[in-house]
Amino acid sequence: MSKSVETDGQVNHAKIFMNSCTKTLCTLLLGLALAQTHSSAQTDGRAKLETTIIDYTGTGSANHYAVVWVTTEAGAFIKSLRKQGPSSWTSSQWGNHCGTWNTARASSTVLDGYSSATATSYSGTNSPIILTWNCRDASNNLMADGNYKFWIQYAEDSGQGPSTTSGLLWTKGAAGATNTFANQGANFSNMKVMWTPAATPPTITSVAPSATGIVGVPYNFNCTANGNAPITFTAPGLPTGLTISSAGAISGTPTTAGTFAGTITAANGTPPNATQSFSIVISVVPADFATVQLNGNDLVMNGNGPANGIYAVLVSTSADALPAQWTAIATNSFDNAGKFSFTNAISSGIPQKFYRLRVP
Repeated sequence: MSKSVETDGQVNHAKIFMNSCTKTLCTLLLGLALAQTHSSAQTDGRAKLETTIIDYTGTGSANHYAVVWVTTEAGAFIKSLRKQGPSSWTSSQWGNHCGTWNTARASSTVLDGYSSATATSYSGTNSPIILTWNCRDASNNLMADGNYKFWIQYAEDSGQGPSTTSGLLWTKGAAGATNTFANQGANFSNMKVMWTPAATPPTITSVAPSATGIVGVPYNFNCTANGNAPITFTAPGLPTGLTISSAGAISGTPTTAGTFAGTITAANGTPPNATQSFSIVISVVPADFATVQLNGNDLVMNGNGPANGIYAVLVSTSADALPAQWTAIATNSFDNAGKFSFTNAISSGIPQKFYRLRVP
């Protein structure tokens, strides 16, 4: 009796534990499925298949069948893309000669592509097989990006015909690709799948550039956009001293105060171009010497200006010298608090010197 109760308890405990794990696993799987559903991209485009059938080339009274279909990487049937043979989908000949396709389609009669009656040769329009899939399912919904397989089966009216081994695997995504496959015995050659994403015009994804700047303070901003690469940016109207690279990086040091307005344009050759207006106000923070002290043979200068701004200390022998007669002896940056300190060695017996602080 004691042993029986203990065993039942262990079994019940195990059942409870397994049920708990099962619920947890279901929750995890559900969460994963939802995450995959929300994160799946859907790139529009065309997948082109080319295949040469190489063992039946003659003519005669025999009927020739050829079918092409597409599945997911896991083998889930999507639709038929070529049907060459009996016009009736329910004809027993499909099972007799193209059974791999007939089983895979599971009674599906959705056809997106080429259809014709049986032929007496695989030459001419019957081989090579060339077709294009628009990446839509049986309900005309664009398929998610991922791995897919093309399958081909053909037969002469003399039994079950060969089909491509394991399918022709290729990837649908943002980048185009050409996949080639090794010949399969005496059946298929020159097998190729070319995936070409549809041309997508650009869409600017970054916010407008920062609306303010300061003379002498470096300005940086990166413009971004979606669409087929390469995307080229232009931005007429930027503040004096700023430029934009073709990749969308706005950089430089403003040299002139004022309000500057213009338009950022992103282009990739597929209309329409994307545009974004901007208005940037560049202001001035005064820069001046706070103290100038002689320390032995050194002249120590301290001053104020725009935080992180660029400054230059210039020297001349005359306070009224023309701009070209002032020489920069130091170029550096104010610190985060807008302070700077500079030391200049003074030699005895030289004429008097005059200093200026310039931003930038």
